Amino acid sequence: MLAIEQDSAEFGTANGMPGCFAWDIAQLAAGQLDVERNLVSLGEAWIGSVTVNRTALHQVRTDAGWGVAVLPAPESDAVYFEGRRLLAGDSVLLPPDSHLELLTHAAGRVYLIAFRGACAGPRVRLRRPRWYANADGRASSGFPGDVGALLARWNSVAGDSLSASALQARLLAWLRSATADAEPSDIEVPSLPRRRMAVERVRRFIHAHLAESMTLAELCRHAHLQARSLEYGFRDLVGLSPFKYIKMLRLGEVRRRLQTTSAAERSVSEVALDCGFCHLSQFAADYKRVFLESPSATRRGIERPRAARLVRYETDPVAFAAR
Repeated sequence: MLAIEQDSAEFGTANGMPGCFAWDIAQLAAGQLDVERNLVSLGEAWIGSVTVNRTALHQVRTDAGWGVAVLPAPESDAVYFEGRRLLAGDSVLLPPDSHLELLTHAAGRVYLIAFRGACAGPRVRLRRPRWYANADGRASSGFPGDVGALLARWNSVAGDSLSASALQARLLAWLRSATADAEPSDIEVPSLPRRRMAVERVRRFIHAHLAESMTLAELCRHAHLQARSLEYGFRDLVGLSPFKYIKMLRLGEVRRRLQTTSAAERSVSEVALDCGFCHLSQFAADYKRVFLESPSATRRGIERPRAARLVRYETDPVAFAAR
C-alpha cells in the first residue's frame, strides 16, 4: 500500500503514483481534520479509499486518459453528489479530463477505482460525471460492496500474482458492467427536489465568486427562494448556513495558499484579504478555532523537509492529519 504525502491537498503526489487524478479536501467543520488515504495498484488500475472524520468538500479531478469511479462505503455517513445522496451500491463515474465534487457528512468514507479510459469499454463516451444506481440497493451487491474487504486483505494477496490478477479481472468486469448502459442511464438519475436544485445553484455561484462580497438578498435571487427556505436547504445538504459555508470555504482557501511554497512572498493579511476577509482580527480568531493553529503556524509548517512528510507502509493503513 501507499500512503500519500501528509501535507498535500492532492492524492497524486507520492513517488510511484501516476499523475492520473487529484483529490482535494476542504473541511467544513471546526477541529482537527483526520484524513486516511489508502491506495494499491492493480496493474492498469488503482483501487483505494478516502476517509475523513468531519464534514468535508471533496474535489476530484482526472487527467487525460484516466477515469475514476467513486462509491460510498456502506458504513459511511451521508455522501452527496450534485445534491443527491449516494446510497450503498450507487457509484459515480468520472470520465477522463474532468472533475466532480462530493460532500461527505461527519465520518465519511469513499472508495475509488482509477482506471485507464479504455478499461471501461468502447461504448462509454462520457463528457461529465455519470450516476449509476444499484437496482437492489444492497451494500453487498457486486464489486462495490467488496472494495473495503479487498483493501483490508490486500497485503495477504499482494505477493500472489494469480490472486492479484483475479482481483484486477473482477474490477474490470464490474466497470464494464456498471457502464454497459452509459448512453441511456441519464433517465435513471434520481430527480432532485426544487430546494436541493436551488442550493446547488447557489453553491456554484459561491464557488465562482468566493472572494467577493455577497449578500443574503443576492443569494436568494440566485436560488429563487426565500431566505428561510435557502437556510433550510443549506443545512439539509451541507449542515451549515449559507454564510457559514462561505466562511469555511474562504478559510480553507487561505489555508491552501499558506501551504504553498510561495506563501512567504506575501503577508498573512494580504492572503486573507485576497480570499474575501475584511475583518482581520476576526479572521485570525476563526482560523485558529477551525484549524487549531494560527495562520502563521500554518505557513511555518511548509518549512519542514518535504521528504519527512512522505510515509510508505506495508502493513496496516495509517491515519494522518491533513495540514
